[in-house]
Amino acid sequence: MRKAEALELESGRRIIHLEKGDFQGPEFMPAPHILDACARSLSDGHVRYVPGPGLPELRDAIAEEMTNRGRPTRREEVLVTMGAKHALTQTLLTLVGEGDSVVFPNPGYPPDEFWVTYAGGHALYAPLTEPDFAWDLVALEALLAEHQPKLLIVNTPQRPNGMVVANLPEIAELCQRYGTLVLSDEIFSHRVYPSARHETIAALPGMADRSIVVDTFSKTYVMTGFRIGWSVTERELTTLLDIFQQNSVTNVPAFVQFAAHAALTGPQDHVQHTTQLLQTKRDKVVAALSEMPGVSCPVPDGSFYVFPDIRDTGLTAQQVSDFLTEEYSVATVAGTAFGSLGEGHIRITYACPDNVLDEGIERLSAAFEAIGAGHGPVTDG
Repeated sequence: MRKAEALELESGRRIIHLEKGDFQGPEFMPAPHILDACARSLSDGHVRYVPGPGLPELRDAIAEEMTNRGRPTRREEVLVTMGAKHALTQTLLTLVGEGDSVVFPNPGYPPDEFWVTYAGGHALYAPLTEPDFAWDLVALEALLAEHQPKLLIVNTPQRPNGMVVANLPEIAELCQRYGTLVLSDEIFSHRVYPSARHETIAALPGMADRSIVVDTFSKTYVMTGFRIGWSVTERELTTLLDIFQQNSVTNVPAFVQFAAHAALTGPQDHVQHTTQLLQTKRDKVVAALSEMPGVSCPVPDGSFYVFPDIRDTGLTAQQVSDFLTEEYSVATVAGTAFGSLGEGHIRITYACPDNVLDEGIERLSAAFEAIGAGHGPVTDG
């Protein structure tokens, strides 16, 4: 992203941004009733501090959401946070101490590893196996048995590949056997396409009090700029997380919380509509990429990412990503940004206007045609 933005600024070239993990364009805006609730709360004077854990009515609505996922939840187990990222950060900094180990999926979400390292912990990388990026349970058990880690991080649908984790029951059983807590990142919980289905590990037997579930309003309700998410875990840990929050960001702004409450309790047709838009865009991108030389593209279960395999080009992920940005002005992310097993892949975001997506596809096609014809980047090999 930094390279693309610098190139755009320095050269004046128009970059097609398919690297950003955000929505683009007017078709992806929060529903009107969400914006109205935010504006109304401001005009009503909700501009002061509010309770650190969140507005009671919002916490109740989140508790109902989690109960509907199969994990019975009370208000006292809910913490409203400054986005999912802050929920992840404060959970890791609360739980992880010097010398603790944490299991990460490989590929996975890089900021989690940053905060574990910052806290003095170290990462253990659990391989995900292609083509569906399922957890390698044999490798996982070996890690758990040898290191007795404090925490395991699972995200479903996964970042960066969009696949739903299918072997949650087996992961839960292993974590209970070896005494490992689970941090479950579920930010794309409502961006899952038929016939896939989102499930939370916290709903499995014995996992309600062994899990910390993190979710956000950003991806479900197109509220990325509002910076509001939440965590759910057992009451005592929620109290500890609230202490961290009140000593860091104090509380999420009241008017943002009122907007989130309207999102969660109001009509959900906007979620269904935008999910259908995303599915159509996903299908277009997958079909187009699969026709390009040297590229194959699995169909993701959810999210707004695809993670095409570019190994048949003979180039590394970084070489391909740099070539696309520098020579064809289309920005993607090298799969190695998400771990060593992201090698051979690039990540593409398709939550953008059709004209932008179509132009991006044209540029990608021309770039991979050039690579296939031997006109790609010069390599040491």
